[in-house]
Amino acid sequence: MALRAVEKRSLADGVFEQLTTEIVSCRYAPGEAIPSERDLSVVFSVNRHVVREAVKRLQQVGLLSVVQGGRTKVLDFRETAGLDLLTIVAEHAEAVEGLMGLLAGVLEMRAGIGADVARLCAQRAGGDVRGELLEISERLAVLGEGAELEGAELLALDQRFWQRVLDGAGNLAYQLAFNSLIRAVHAQHGLSVAWLEQELKRGDYRRPIAAAIAAGDSERAATAARLALAPPERGPLLVQSREPARGRR
Repeated sequence: MALRAVEKRSLADGVFEQLTTEIVSCRYAPGEAIPSERDLSVVFSVNRHVVREAVKRLQQVGLLSVVQGGRTKVLDFRETAGLDLLTIVAEHAEAVEGLMGLLAGVLEMRAGIGADVARLCAQRAGGDVRGELLEISERLAVLGEGAELEGAELLALDQRFWQRVLDGAGNLAYQLAFNSLIRAVHAQHGLSVAWLEQELKRGDYRRPIAAAIAAGDSERAATAARLALAPPERGPLLVQSREPARGRR
Protein backbone atom coordinates (compact mmCIF):
# COMPACT_ATOMS: atom_id res chain seq x y z
CA MET A 1 0.00 0.00 0.00
CA ALA A 2 1.46 3.35 -1.02
CA LEU A 3 1.76 6.01 1.66
CA ARG A 4 -0.49 9.01 1.06
CA ALA A 5 -1.33 12.45 2.39
CA VAL A 6 -2.97 12.42 5.83
CA GLU A 7 -6.52 13.78 5.87
CA LYS A 8 -7.51 13.00 9.46
CA ARG A 9 -7.84 15.76 12.02
CA SER A 10 -5.23 14.18 14.27
CA LEU A 11 -2.26 14.29 11.93
CA ALA A 12 0.18 12.45 14.18
CA ASP A 13 -2.36 9.65 14.62
CA GLY A 14 -2.72 9.38 10.87
CA VAL A 15 1.03 9.08 10.33
CA PHE A 16 1.33 6.62 13.22
CA GLU A 17 -1.49 4.43 11.87
CA GLN A 18 -0.09 4.23 8.36
CA LEU A 19 3.48 3.50 9.43
CA THR A 20 2.28 0.90 11.95
CA THR A 21 0.36 -0.89 9.22
CA GLU A 22 3.37 -0.82 6.90
CA ILE A 23 5.73 -2.20 9.55
CA VAL A 24 3.48 -4.91 10.99
CA SER A 25 2.58 -6.11 7.51
CA CYS A 26 6.35 -6.32 6.79
CA ARG A 27 6.23 -3.87 3.91
CA TYR A 28 9.12 -2.32 5.79
CA ALA A 29 11.39 -5.23 6.71
CA PRO A 30 13.32 -5.46 10.01
CA GLY A 31 16.58 -3.57 9.70
CA GLU A 32 15.33 -1.38 6.86
CA ALA A 33 15.55 2.38 7.29
CA ILE A 34 12.33 4.33 6.90
CA PRO A 35 12.36 7.57 4.88
CA SER A 36 13.75 10.69 6.53
CA GLU A 37 11.56 13.11 8.48
CA ARG A 38 11.71 15.53 5.56
CA ASP A 39 10.67 12.89 3.03
CA LEU A 40 7.86 11.61 5.24
CA SER A 41 6.57 15.12 5.84
CA VAL A 42 6.29 15.55 2.05
CA VAL A 43 4.56 12.18 1.54
CA PHE A 44 2.05 12.78 4.34
CA SER A 45 1.65 16.52 3.66
CA VAL A 46 2.37 17.41 7.28
CA ASN A 47 5.14 19.29 9.05
CA ARG A 48 8.19 17.57 10.49
CA HIS A 49 7.00 18.00 14.07
CA VAL A 50 4.00 15.77 13.30
CA VAL A 51 6.26 13.11 11.78
CA ARG A 52 8.63 13.33 14.74
CA GLU A 53 5.76 12.80 17.19
CA ALA A 54 4.51 9.74 15.29
CA VAL A 55 8.01 8.25 15.05
CA LYS A 56 8.50 8.75 18.79
CA ARG A 57 5.33 6.76 19.46
CA LEU A 58 6.54 4.00 17.15
CA GLN A 59 9.80 3.85 19.10
CA GLN A 60 7.87 3.58 22.37
CA VAL A 61 5.91 0.53 21.21
CA GLY A 62 9.02 -1.23 19.89
CA LEU A 63 8.61 -0.79 16.14
CA LEU A 64 11.41 1.67 15.36
CA SER A 65 14.88 2.52 16.65
CA VAL A 66 17.13 5.52 15.96
CA VAL A 67 20.59 4.21 15.12
CA GLN A 68 24.00 5.83 14.71
CA GLY A 69 23.95 8.62 12.18
CA GLY A 70 20.37 9.57 12.98
CA ARG A 71 18.78 7.00 10.69
CA THR A 72 15.56 5.40 11.92
CA LYS A 73 15.38 1.65 11.35
CA VAL A 74 12.57 -0.85 11.60
CA LEU A 75 12.81 -3.33 14.47
CA ASP A 76 11.62 -6.92 14.38
CA PHE A 77 8.47 -6.34 16.41
CA ARG A 78 8.23 -10.06 17.19
CA GLU A 79 11.29 -9.57 19.40
CA THR A 80 10.82 -5.99 20.64
CA ALA A 81 7.10 -5.22 20.98
CA GLY A 82 4.78 -6.12 23.85
CA LEU A 83 1.14 -7.02 24.27
CA ASP A 84 0.13 -3.38 23.82
CA LEU A 85 0.89 -3.81 20.11
CA LEU A 86 -2.08 -6.17 19.81
CA THR A 87 -4.52 -3.40 20.60
CA ILE A 88 -2.72 -0.85 18.45
CA VAL A 89 -2.77 -3.10 15.39
CA ALA A 90 -6.39 -4.17 15.91
CA GLU A 91 -7.56 -0.58 16.28
CA HIS A 92 -5.52 1.01 13.52
CA ALA A 93 -4.94 -1.53 10.73
CA GLU A 94 -7.12 -0.59 7.77
CA ALA A 95 -7.76 -3.96 6.15
CA VAL A 96 -9.65 -6.33 8.44
CA GLU A 97 -8.48 -9.30 6.37
CA GLY A 98 -4.91 -8.45 7.33
CA LEU A 99 -5.77 -8.91 11.00
CA MET A 100 -6.96 -12.49 10.81
CA GLY A 101 -3.64 -14.16 11.56
CA LEU A 102 -3.04 -11.88 14.52
CA LEU A 103 -6.56 -12.28 15.89
CA ALA A 104 -6.30 -16.06 15.57
CA GLY A 105 -3.20 -15.97 17.74
CA VAL A 106 -4.91 -13.65 20.21
CA LEU A 107 -7.86 -16.01 20.58
CA GLU A 108 -5.57 -19.01 21.10
CA MET A 109 -3.65 -17.14 23.78
CA ARG A 110 -6.87 -15.99 25.38
CA ALA A 111 -8.06 -19.60 25.67
CA GLY A 112 -4.86 -20.65 27.47
CA ILE A 113 -4.91 -17.73 29.89
CA GLY A 114 -8.66 -18.03 30.45
CA ALA A 115 -8.36 -21.68 31.45
CA ASP A 116 -5.72 -20.97 34.08
CA VAL A 117 -7.55 -17.90 35.37
CA ALA A 118 -10.70 -19.99 35.82
CA ARG A 119 -8.68 -22.64 37.68
CA LEU A 120 -7.25 -20.05 40.07
CA CYS A 121 -10.64 -18.45 40.57
CA ALA A 122 -12.17 -21.78 41.59
CA GLN A 123 -9.42 -22.14 44.18
CA ARG A 124 -9.41 -18.60 45.57
CA ALA A 125 -12.69 -16.79 44.95
CA GLY A 126 -14.98 -15.73 47.75
CA GLY A 127 -18.69 -16.34 47.88
CA ASP A 128 -19.57 -12.97 46.36
CA VAL A 129 -17.58 -13.68 43.20
CA ARG A 130 -18.95 -17.22 42.88
CA GLY A 131 -22.52 -16.00 43.27
CA GLU A 132 -22.14 -13.17 40.79
CA LEU A 133 -20.60 -15.45 38.18
CA LEU A 134 -23.63 -17.75 38.39
CA GLU A 135 -25.92 -14.76 38.02
CA ILE A 136 -24.04 -13.33 35.04
CA SER A 137 -23.93 -16.69 33.27
CA GLU A 138 -27.72 -16.91 33.50
CA ARG A 139 -28.13 -13.35 32.21
CA LEU A 140 -25.84 -14.20 29.29
CA ALA A 141 -28.00 -17.22 28.53
CA VAL A 142 -31.19 -15.14 28.50
CA LEU A 143 -29.59 -12.48 26.32
CA GLY A 144 -27.94 -14.98 24.00
CA GLU A 145 -31.13 -16.99 23.48
CA GLY A 146 -33.16 -13.88 22.63
CA ALA A 147 -34.41 -13.27 19.13
CA GLU A 148 -32.40 -10.07 18.82
CA LEU A 149 -28.92 -9.94 20.27
CA GLU A 150 -27.74 -6.57 21.51
CA GLY A 151 -24.07 -6.68 20.60
CA ALA A 152 -22.80 -3.91 22.87
CA GLU A 153 -24.70 -5.32 25.85
CA LEU A 154 -23.50 -8.83 25.10
CA LEU A 155 -19.86 -7.75 24.96
CA ALA A 156 -20.15 -5.68 28.14
CA LEU A 157 -21.78 -8.51 30.10
CA ASP A 158 -19.25 -11.09 28.95
CA GLN A 159 -16.40 -8.76 29.83
CA ARG A 160 -17.95 -8.32 33.29
CA PHE A 161 -18.03 -12.11 33.64
CA TRP A 162 -14.33 -12.41 32.92
CA GLN A 163 -13.47 -9.45 35.10
CA ARG A 164 -15.08 -11.20 38.05
CA VAL A 165 -13.18 -14.41 37.20
CA LEU A 166 -9.97 -12.35 37.23
CA ASP A 167 -10.98 -10.74 40.52
CA GLY A 168 -11.44 -14.16 42.03
CA ALA A 169 -8.12 -15.42 40.63
CA GLY A 170 -6.25 -12.53 42.25
CA ASN A 171 -3.37 -12.51 39.74
CA LEU A 172 -2.40 -9.01 38.58
CA ALA A 173 -0.15 -10.22 35.76
CA TYR A 174 -3.02 -12.17 34.24
CA GLN A 175 -5.27 -9.13 34.67
CA LEU A 176 -2.90 -6.91 32.67
CA ALA A 177 -2.40 -9.52 29.94
CA PHE A 178 -6.12 -10.13 29.66
CA ASN A 179 -6.77 -6.39 29.37
CA SER A 180 -4.62 -6.28 26.23
CA LEU A 181 -6.22 -9.38 24.75
CA ILE A 182 -9.75 -8.17 25.37
CA ARG A 183 -9.04 -4.76 23.84
CA ALA A 184 -7.51 -6.42 20.78
CA VAL A 185 -10.37 -8.81 20.03
CA HIS A 186 -13.03 -6.19 20.76
CA ALA A 187 -11.43 -3.45 18.68
CA GLN A 188 -13.29 -4.51 15.53
CA HIS A 189 -16.83 -4.45 16.90
CA GLY A 190 -18.55 -6.12 13.96
CA LEU A 191 -16.19 -9.08 14.17
CA SER A 192 -16.11 -9.41 17.94
CA VAL A 193 -19.90 -9.57 18.29
CA ALA A 194 -20.09 -12.36 15.70
CA TRP A 195 -17.47 -14.61 17.26
CA LEU A 196 -18.83 -13.97 20.76
CA GLU A 197 -22.32 -15.03 19.68
CA GLN A 198 -20.90 -18.28 18.33
CA GLU A 199 -18.58 -18.83 21.27
CA LEU A 200 -21.26 -18.34 23.92
CA LYS A 201 -23.58 -20.86 22.31
CA ARG A 202 -20.79 -23.38 21.86
CA GLY A 203 -19.82 -22.97 25.54
CA ASP A 204 -23.41 -22.97 26.91
CA TYR A 205 -23.28 -19.26 27.71
CA ARG A 206 -20.54 -19.58 30.40
CA ARG A 207 -22.74 -21.71 32.67
CA PRO A 208 -20.26 -24.64 32.98
CA ILE A 209 -17.44 -22.26 33.94
CA ALA A 210 -19.52 -20.49 36.57
CA ALA A 211 -20.87 -23.78 37.98
CA ALA A 212 -17.38 -25.28 38.33
CA ILE A 213 -16.02 -22.15 40.02
CA ALA A 214 -19.01 -22.01 42.37
CA ALA A 215 -18.32 -25.65 43.30
CA GLY A 216 -14.63 -24.96 43.86
CA ASP A 217 -13.67 -27.54 41.23
CA SER A 218 -10.53 -26.01 39.73
CA GLU A 219 -9.82 -28.68 37.11
CA ARG A 220 -13.39 -28.70 35.84
CA ALA A 221 -13.34 -24.89 35.71
CA ALA A 222 -10.14 -24.92 33.62
CA THR A 223 -11.54 -27.53 31.24
CA ALA A 224 -14.83 -25.67 30.82
CA ALA A 225 -13.01 -22.38 30.11
CA ARG A 226 -10.63 -24.00 27.64
CA LEU A 227 -13.52 -25.61 25.73
CA ALA A 228 -15.56 -22.42 25.72
CA LEU A 229 -12.74 -20.14 24.58
CA ALA A 230 -10.96 -22.40 22.08
CA PRO A 231 -11.26 -21.05 18.51
CA PRO A 232 -13.10 -23.43 16.14
CA GLU A 233 -10.76 -25.76 14.29
CA ARG A 234 -12.72 -25.61 11.05
CA GLY A 235 -14.52 -22.92 9.14
CA PRO A 236 -13.89 -19.18 9.27
CA LEU A 237 -12.41 -18.11 12.57
CA LEU A 238 -14.20 -14.79 12.54
CA VAL A 239 -17.16 -13.70 10.45
CA GLN A 240 -18.86 -10.37 10.15
CA SER A 241 -21.76 -9.88 12.53
CA ARG A 242 -25.22 -9.35 11.10
CA GLU A 243 -25.37 -6.35 13.42
CA PRO A 244 -23.96 -3.05 12.11
CA ALA A 245 -20.98 -1.71 14.00
CA ARG A 246 -21.88 0.67 16.82
CA GLY A 247 -18.41 1.88 17.70
CA ARG A 248 -15.79 0.48 20.02
CA ARG A 249 -16.52 0.09 23.68
